[in-house]
Amino acid sequence: SEIVPDKPTEQLVCPPSSVNPPLFSLPCKTHVHCEILNQLCCSMDGKKRCRKGVPKPSPKQKHAPAFLSVIPRECPDNPLVEPWGVQNCTEDSECWPRICCPEGSTSYCRTSPPTFKLAPRLFPLKNAVAYLQCTTPPPPIFDLFPKSCRSSLDCFPNLCCQEKDKKVCRPAKRSVLALIATVAKVDN
Repeated sequence: SEIVPDKPTEQLVCPPSSVNPPLFSLPCKTHVHCEILNQLCCSMDGKKRCRKGVPKPSPKQKHAPAFLSVIPRECPDNPLVEPWGVQNCTEDSECWPRICCPEGSTSYCRTSPPTFKLAPRLFPLKNAVAYLQCTTPPPPIFDLFPKSCRSSLDCFPNLCCQEKDKKVCRPAKRSVLALIATVAKVDN
């Protein structure tokens, strides 16, 4: 990603390819062509277009290992269901047994995903984790009335997922109902 200082204290980068492109964007060759729009010149499908920059992601934090200082912990890329309430934090000690993970300008306590590298015998459980992972929220234009929740029982068959400072119902990466239907079909 290309980096351009916007304000003295803030740096912006081109948005990831997973972010939906705007309906209309101007072609460009360098950032100079996009400065008048307060945008960046970003590569998009092999073409350079002016795009609105996003804040540079903060560097990955190091977290103390868990369980006898053996199991490494990292902030989740795909968040797991949070059994505890939403909690702001500044360091890991405020979150134990969870870890403090940045989300934008604020940090929240999050459950670290399991690492299967250290326990190869548990590798078959890796597929089961997808049933506890939340899908990413849709763009705000399509997410008009998200249902708030306190636990996954409020959302079944969906999950109660933490998004910044609130919990809302979202589908899991893999559907529990599809799993039940598959198991029922195999038994017949």
